[in-house]
Order: sequence, then C-alpha cells, then structure tokens
Amino acid sequence: MSNFFTRMIGIAPTPEPNGKGVIPSRLGLRLGVARKSGYEPADFGRSYAGDRKVLVLCTEERYLQMTNGALFSTGHNVQETAVPLMHLTAAGFDFDMVTPTGAPAVLEKWSEPSEDEAVLGFMKAHKDRFERPLSLASMIAEGALDEDSPYVAVFFPGGHGAMVGLPEDANVAALIRWSREADRAMVVVCHGPAALLAASKNEGDHPYAGYSLVAFPDSADRQSPWIGYLPGELPWFQCEQLEAQGMKILNHKITGATHVDRKLYSGDSPMACDDLGKLVANALLDECATWGAGPQDARGAG
Repeated sequence: MSNFFTRMIGIAPTPEPNGKGVIPSRLGLRLGVARKSGYEPADFGRSYAGDRKVLVLCTEERYLQMTNGALFSTGHNVQETAVPLMHLTAAGFDFDMVTPTGAPAVLEKWSEPSEDEAVLGFMKAHKDRFERPLSLASMIAEGALDEDSPYVAVFFPGGHGAMVGLPEDANVAALIRWSREADRAMVVVCHGPAALLAASKNEGDHPYAGYSLVAFPDSADRQSPWIGYLPGELPWFQCEQLEAQGMKILNHKITGATHVDRKLYSGDSPMACDDLGKLVANALLDECATWGAGPQDARGAG
C-alpha cells in the first residue's frame, strides 16, 4: 500500500514531534485512545493509614523497533498508569515510582485521555514522581527489598513501553522474584505483563509459572499495524513469551476482563483499569487490616 494512500485514509503512522520515531496514525489514535477513561470514583468505606506503599515500575526507554526497522515512540499508557493508582491512593495507599536507573519514567503523551479531567489532574499532581523516580538498581544494590520493605504491592503499568528494557533487566528479575517470595501482590495490566519476562527460565522456573492471567492479546497486536497503531510488526509477542515461561493467558479478545490468581492481579486493557484498581485496593485494604500499621505488625503476619 502506497504511503500516499495510507496517509489519505489516515492509517499512516504519524512522525513524532521533535523525535526520531513515529506515533500511531490518526485512525489508530481514534480507535485506540479514549478521550475519557473508564474511571469512576469509589467509596471503599475505609482508608488505610499505615506505612505500606505500592512500588510502580516504569521504563525509562522510549523506542521499540519493529521488524521493518520503524521506531515506535511508546512508553506507558497514561490511562493504564493513572487509573489503578487513583483508586489505590483514594484507599489511602501511597506509591513510589521506580525506573531501572532512576532516569525519568517514559509515558505515551499521545495516550492521554484528553477530556478526562480526573486522570489529567492526577498525572499533573504527581508529575514530579514520574520525572524523579527511584533507581531500581540502587534499591537492589542496597538490599532495600527484604522482609521489612514497605511495599505491599508491585505494579507494572501497561503500554508497549513495558516491552522496552524491562524484560531484559536483571534487577527487574530480582524485583519479580522478591515479590513472589515475599508474598507481595503483583499487579499487571495490558502490556505490563511483558516486564515479567525478566525472570527467565535460564535461572530456574519462572516465579509465576503455573499462574494464569489476562493481558493484551497477541492477536490484537498482530492486527494493530493494519490501522497504523503500530508502524510495523512487533519483534516478539508478550503472550507467546509468557506462556513459554509457564504462565497461562486466559483471554484471546479485549473485553475489559480482570483476573486474580493468588496474588497476581491482571487486567487485559485500558477498559479493565477501573475494575482492576478497585479490586486491588479492596484486596490490599483487607490484607493490611490483618497486618496493622507498622513494619513489626507486617512481619508478624508472615
């Protein structure tokens, strides 16, 4: 299909402003990015007042190279990052942002729900956290992840950015193993599960082998170039790789589904984020109610 024709019908990927990559086509943005998220405020009837937090892992790399050489300008989807955190903070949980080296977290600016004041306001209020995150490398080197760690949950937001850098990072692997061994909640949405691939079979069975989850399906990623959402075929597909490491993907379509397998909480797409956030917030409120507020109580709960 000629470049002229694809531009004319709106499926040609759009050159990134002031960058070297491309963002989705006009049609891709229209079909793939909602102007308003599915966020609906919730009354949890209680609020956490202790020192437990959520650790949010983001990529610090922007470009994902397609098989045709095109550079997709990605990062984390704004809705998939914000909405679960909006519910968690409403339930009383603070969060820390972390990237592999402490460089700024990369977000898909083009994925902002442009008419959603709640999401845009949340992102503006927490802008500094994304621009000045913690360093995962330093946390691992300093032994910050142990039984006394304040993190009750780890969250891997979605967006194709989760496929860039994180799946090959040894410190991400250490974080994943810690979350499983320390019995902390692991929360993943859409393409966020791709980061789980860091804990490869080369170092023994994957910590989440035998677990089931929902995720953005490979079939949809294979179709995305047809509307110019992606500028070419992905170099690999997350569900295929996750299943090769012993996890079971439950969905083949995008329906807004969520799923819980022990302490692995998953959502399949932006449509799942509102339910996922509420689900995790309620689960953490229940769990922390048995722990009490302080680290000593958390240790005593085992």
